[in-house]
Parts: sequence; structure tokens; C-alpha cells
Amino acid sequence: MTVEEKTEKMVEHIREYGVYHARGKERNKNLFEGIGCPADKKAEYVLLSGCMPPLDTPSIFSALKNFLDHYGVSYTFLSKEYCCGWLPLVQPAIMAKKDEDSIKELKGVAEEFLKENINHAKKLRAKAIVTICAPCEPNYQNLKESAGIEIMHYPEFLARYFEGGKLNLKADYYPGCYRFRRRITHIPFNYGPAETLLSRVEGLELNRLDEKLCCYVPPQAEELVNNIKYSTVVTTCTGCRSSLEKKFSGKDQYQVKLLPEIVWESLRK
Repeated sequence: MTVEEKTEKMVEHIREYGVYHARGKERNKNLFEGIGCPADKKAEYVLLSGCMPPLDTPSIFSALKNFLDHYGVSYTFLSKEYCCGWLPLVQPAIMAKKDEDSIKELKGVAEEFLKENINHAKKLRAKAIVTICAPCEPNYQNLKESAGIEIMHYPEFLARYFEGGKLNLKADYYPGCYRFRRRITHIPFNYGPAETLLSRVEGLELNRLDEKLCCYVPPQAEELVNNIKYSTVVTTCTGCRSSLEKKFSGKDQYQVKLLPEIVWESLRK
């Protein structure tokens, strides 16, 4: 099968199932049966999970559900959430150094999927869309001005509700380099809301790791890991969380957590 044929099959799969991989049923089972997240409900906020996070790191969504229920937030997920197209379509084309016309065409296909999710959110009368997955975030940022609905990344969303908590914890904080993000959008990543969330957790001491180091580039990842001081690493990026967990495989003394897990733990203490 040629690269073009594989791409066409991938597009067909997304159109039929939403996600780009063959584990869409498992995604829904984790989110809606296992964790109990609401699906396709009329709500103020539509949360977009991304294709892989519900499979790789379901604990993120348990923490999110508990946090949002704690504050009485009106929210829902989509049972058929269309892939943003970055990982299966656009990134491979860029890495393969496809010509600009081919890349532009794939970006157009991906944009169709983004707009499907936006339209679904509007039908559910949502006032905003919240992205969680790192690759999804910049793709939706590009449509922020034209979407006709507010679009935000999850740290900004959580910061609207989180007034503060307590957690006796020393941890390393890796903001993420967002290296691939710059291939998607010219809009700078806003680290501010994440910093705000962490500053509201009393008792949390952080060793900030260098965001210029990429956890996917072997030499930089090695330097990053060598600079870790504590057994807990906190990050904002879903991709970084998965990447760092793999690097700590077999090292039970380490744990990697995304921001929702930290803020929810601080409310439980």
C-alpha cells in the first residue's frame, strides 16, 4: 500500500469513526463507561479529549471529572469526536517533506474535521470548546477568530474555577517545549494559565525544568531527565506526559502527572 493509499484509508477511518486509530470503542468505554463522563449533553462547555489521551492516560479524565463536578460545571464530551488530523495526516506529510500543495490539501481535510466538532458543540448550545490534547490545541487556535464560539486550552478553563488548594509536595515542573506546535500555528503558546494554577496550590514546591529541552529528542530528553530532582514530574502537555512515562518505565519511584491531576489532589487534601 502506498503512502497516499494509507492516507486515504486514514481519512476514511476518521470520517467513519472519528478517531484515526482502531480503538475508538475503547476510547468511549474508558470515558463514558469506566469514568462516567457525560456524552453529547447540552452543556456550557464541550471538552475535546483527543484520540489518544483517553487510552494512554485515563487518569487525567478521572481528575477532570472530579474537578468539574466539584465546582458544578456544566460540561460534556463528544461520543464521536473527530481527530484534528495532525498526527495521522499532516505531521507525517511534513516529516516526509511532501510538497506544499500536498500539505495544504491535507490541512484542508483536517480543518473539515475540526469544523465538524465545532458545529456539534454549537448544536449542544455550548458557549465554549475546551481542548485537552496537545496536538489539538494549536489546530483549534488557528480557527479561534472564525469559529463563532469561544475556544480555550484546558489550563485557562481550569483557572476560571480553581481558587486554590493545598498539597504537601515537591515536584519537577516541565512546561513542555511545544516544538511541533510551531509547525501548526504562529500563535505563541500561553504558559500563563498553567503558572496561575500551580501558584494557587499552597505547599507545592516546584523545580522548573528547561522548556527549551524536548522530551522527544534523545539527547535533550536525557538532559531533561538528568535535571529531575524529585519523584513527581508535573507537565501541561499530554504528549510530554506520555513520553516521560515511557522514559520512566520500570522505575516505580517516578510518576508523571498532568495539571488536572495536581489541582484535583490539592482539593482532596
